[in-house]
Amino acid sequence: MESNKPWTQCHPKVSCGAVNFVRSLRSLGPRYMALWIGQTISQFGTFVAFITIPLLVLYIQKGVVSHTIDFSLAYALETAPTLLVGLMGGVFLDRIQLRPVMVATDLLRACAFFYLAAGVDDFGVATIFVIAFIVGSMTTLFDGALFAMIPVLVPKERLSDANSFVTASIQANFALGPLVGGLLAYLFDGPAVGLFINGVTFVISAFMLTYVGRVAHAPAARDDTSTFVSEFLAGVRHIWREPRLRVSTLAAAIPNFVIGFLEATFVVLAQLVLSTESEAEIGVLLFFMGVGGLIGALYAPRITRLLGLGRAMVSGLTIAGLALLVAMFTSYGPVPMALLAVFMVGISIINIPLATIRQYYAGEGMLGRVVTAARALGWATLPVGALIGGWLGDTPETYPWVARTFPLILLGCALWLFTTVIWTDTFGPDYRRGNHEAPATRPGRVSGDRRFDIDSPADEAGA
Repeated sequence: MESNKPWTQCHPKVSCGAVNFVRSLRSLGPRYMALWIGQTISQFGTFVAFITIPLLVLYIQKGVVSHTIDFSLAYALETAPTLLVGLMGGVFLDRIQLRPVMVATDLLRACAFFYLAAGVDDFGVATIFVIAFIVGSMTTLFDGALFAMIPVLVPKERLSDANSFVTASIQANFALGPLVGGLLAYLFDGPAVGLFINGVTFVISAFMLTYVGRVAHAPAARDDTSTFVSEFLAGVRHIWREPRLRVSTLAAAIPNFVIGFLEATFVVLAQLVLSTESEAEIGVLLFFMGVGGLIGALYAPRITRLLGLGRAMVSGLTIAGLALLVAMFTSYGPVPMALLAVFMVGISIINIPLATIRQYYAGEGMLGRVVTAARALGWATLPVGALIGGWLGDTPETYPWVARTFPLILLGCALWLFTTVIWTDTFGPDYRRGNHEAPATRPGRVSGDRRFDIDSPADEAGA
C-alpha cells in the first residue's frame, strides 16, 4: 500500500538510506531543519555530560568506586526535575513563546558547565549534586519545548518521520558524546576538558535556534482565576481518561525505573560487571549503545508502519529486555558491545511510538500540558530506579546481583503490555493504511493547519 512506501523513492538495487534521510529531512522545511540542527548540537552536549558528570564523581572518589549511591544521587537530582519542573513546565510552555525558552535553557546550561570546568579540582560531591539539579531542570524545559514545537512546524502525517529524525540525532549523539567524553577524560587525565566542551555546545545550539523564527502561539482558553496547578491537573485528567495515553505513560514509567538505575551507575556497571579498565573503554561501550540506538531510530518508522504503534512498542521492549539480561553475564569485548547495541535498538523502537501517541491524543490547546505531563510522569521513575538500585547495590558485592535482576522488569512489562489496548488497538489497521487521524480525538484534536506555540521531549522509555 501507499503508506508502506519509504519516505522517498529509490531504485531497489541502489542503497539510498542516507539519501532518503537527507531528502526527507529537507522536505520538512527550513524551520524544522534549524530546530533539528540546534537540538542535535544541544543533545551532543547533553551526552558528553552523560559520562563527564559521573566521571567527575569518580574523579572526586580518587578513581575507585567506594559508594554507588553517590552516582545514584547525582543522577537522581539531574532527572528529578522531569517531575518537579516538568509537571508545571507544560502549563508554562502553553503560555509563552517556545523558542526563547530553548535558547535561555541552552545558555544557562552552558554557564553551569563552564563553572564546573573552571574549578574541577576544588569541588566536592555536594556541588555536583546542585549543578546536576540545575542542568536537569533546564534540560526538562528544553526537551518539553522541542517536542511541543514539532507538531507546529510539520504536517500531522509527517510527525512520525519528524520524531524519528530527533530520535536518530539523539542516538547518534549517544554514540559520539560519551565516546568523546571518555576519550577526553582518558587523554587529559580528568573530566575538565569534556565539561568545557559541554558548555561550548550549548552556546552553539542557542545560536542555531535563532534561525527557527517566531512560532505562532494559540494559548488555551482559560479564565483569569486559572492556576498552574488546575491547568496541569486538566492535562493529567486527559491522560488518565484516554486509555492509550494512560497505558503508554505507564509503559514508559516501568522501563524507566530500570533505565534510571542503568544510566545512573553505568560507570560502576562497566567496572564491576563488564570488567572495563579505563574511561576510554567505558566510552566505547556507550558508543556501541548509541550506534544501536541510531539503527533503531532509523528503522523504527518502517517497523511502526509494519506492526502498528502498539505492537512496535511491545516488540522493542522485549528485544531490549532480553539483550540487557544476557549482557549482564558477559565481560568487556565484542559480545557485550553487540548486546548493548541490540538493547538500544529495542529502546529506540519504543520511543517513536510513545512520542507519536502523545502528540496524536493531545487535545487542542493542551498539547504542551499533555505531552510534558506524560513525559514527566513517565520519567518520574528514573530517579526512583537510580536511588533504589544504587541503595541495593551500594557495595561491590551486591551491585552485580542487582544489575542482573533489573532486566527482568523490562520483560515483565512487555508481557503486561501484550494484554492491554496498546497491543490490540493503538490506531489499529487505520494507521497502517495511512489514516493518521486518531479516532478518539477527532472532535478536538490539533488540526493539521492550526499553529501553536507549545512544546514537549524524546527519550526517552528513555526518551
